[in-house]
Amino acid sequence: MKRALISLVLMLKIAEMAMAQSSFIPLNDDSYHYLKRMEIKSGRISDQLHFSALPLQRHHAVVMVDSTQDLISGWSSVDSGAMNFMLTDNDEWSLYSGALSRKPFLKYLYRDKASLYQHRNDDFMVKVNPVFDFEIGTESASGEMLFTNTRGIELRGWVAKKVGYYFFVSENQARFPQYVHDRIDSFGAVPGEGYYKTYKTTGVDFLSAKGYFDFTAAKFITIQFGTDKNFLGNGIRSLALSDFSEEYLFLKLQTQVWKIRYQNLFVDMTADFTREADQLLPKKYGAIHHLSLNATNFLNVGVWESVVFQRNDGYELQYLNPIIFYRSVEQLLGSPDNVMLGLDMRVNLFRHVSVYGQFMLDDFNIQVSKGTKGYWANKYGFQLGAQYIDAFKVSNLDLQLEWNHIRPYTYTHNDTVANYSNYNQPLAHPLGANLNEWIGVVRYQPIFPLTIRWSLTVAASGRDTAGSNFGADIFIPTTESNVFTVYGNEAGQGVGTDLLLNEWTATYMLRHNFFIDVSYSYRKTASTLSAFESSSHIFQMGVRMNVAKRKFQF
Repeated sequence: MKRALISLVLMLKIAEMAMAQSSFIPLNDDSYHYLKRMEIKSGRISDQLHFSALPLQRHHAVVMVDSTQDLISGWSSVDSGAMNFMLTDNDEWSLYSGALSRKPFLKYLYRDKASLYQHRNDDFMVKVNPVFDFEIGTESASGEMLFTNTRGIELRGWVAKKVGYYFFVSENQARFPQYVHDRIDSFGAVPGEGYYKTYKTTGVDFLSAKGYFDFTAAKFITIQFGTDKNFLGNGIRSLALSDFSEEYLFLKLQTQVWKIRYQNLFVDMTADFTREADQLLPKKYGAIHHLSLNATNFLNVGVWESVVFQRNDGYELQYLNPIIFYRSVEQLLGSPDNVMLGLDMRVNLFRHVSVYGQFMLDDFNIQVSKGTKGYWANKYGFQLGAQYIDAFKVSNLDLQLEWNHIRPYTYTHNDTVANYSNYNQPLAHPLGANLNEWIGVVRYQPIFPLTIRWSLTVAASGRDTAGSNFGADIFIPTTESNVFTVYGNEAGQGVGTDLLLNEWTATYMLRHNFFIDVSYSYRKTASTLSAFESSSHIFQMGVRMNVAKRKFQF
């Protein structure tokens, strides 16, 4: 009876908040791992959360946690810890009493465990948190000391429970491993960030800033506007839209009704540029549609389309149509833009396994390809992966294996503007194209505050050299006149380069969202060209609060 009464109160609270607005859970957050585990163990695909289009709203996460509790049997102490973490981290939407601090600091600070300061009433809510990431380390490749020095602030809340908002800003100085430093020099941007200044010769100094507003336009339609990142797909990588590039300005329309979520994303990005003195950088634009459907209790399927384009007079109004097929618009305009299509799917089985996949089609010419193999303009990629939670009946031992295959010349275009990039960085896979990649992850939590993670990335790619175009570099303007060969193209052609990235990380959460990290990585590249060969042992340790650990998985 007590449990039934609690469930009734929760349902009434959820109904009351149905039209309220909240911020979104940041990408690369442990919360997504916990939520996916809960969904798999529940044996039922969530109608609140569609994991193929991230980020997700915080209040939807709380609804999902509340709705799955009774569906899961045999909760471990770690599962309970994860559930309590989620309810505490999103306490503005939950009734979890454990979110309150027993001893607030100076009466007004940390009255709840997840916020340095919180003020909440029906008219206004604000949660304020400090952000920091202090890390030191060494590596064998450069022999230099590595460090990260991040300080910032995070705010989120609502106005009259009708308009949600989020703001994050941090100041950063860092000396990253040599392979990251080489990437920064080559691309003119910090991976996952963007603009930077040189700091102490081999370091970088950069500002991170993002923020947005969101509100409900109708009962089932949410509108979000601001600067942030988005992610499409169920894997570690995305072949459609990843979080690897810098944040971009966007307008998002999200319609969720029954078992369907339909998302429109209109973005303003930065085209390719050469790093020089302060200047006005060139613009490019994009539009992406994604439809997600829970076809059964165990199967989710999705379809998506995207277009990247440039106009001298601003955004192409034709692409603002939220439901039209972009290929028809492209043909109407004279086919000047870069349109892609794709599918994604996820199947949850036996309360322990999730199988997922993704397919993307950049271009394909059936007429020209008849009777031949490897036509250069047949540009596509696919992904296949699986997760196995509580593997081999060991509680909280989770395994994941993923394979990504991307054909040469995928994501390229016939100019330097409409390629699939933003601020000199790929919008999808960080290695570009022309590759086969395998990623394995072992994650184990013997107790809730401690997470041990091992990740192994193995990739075989074909690199380009000066004056050659084998199809790896998505920034090279590509036409039939400058490809390696018109027919006979296959993934890995060119300068064969093999990547091995072996990463071990141990993370302990001292208090809510306050972590101690210790990590060791070994990265090696072997190539038929000595200029592409490298090897390094990297050791780092540090503390961070209210920010995800920065990853350079390339």
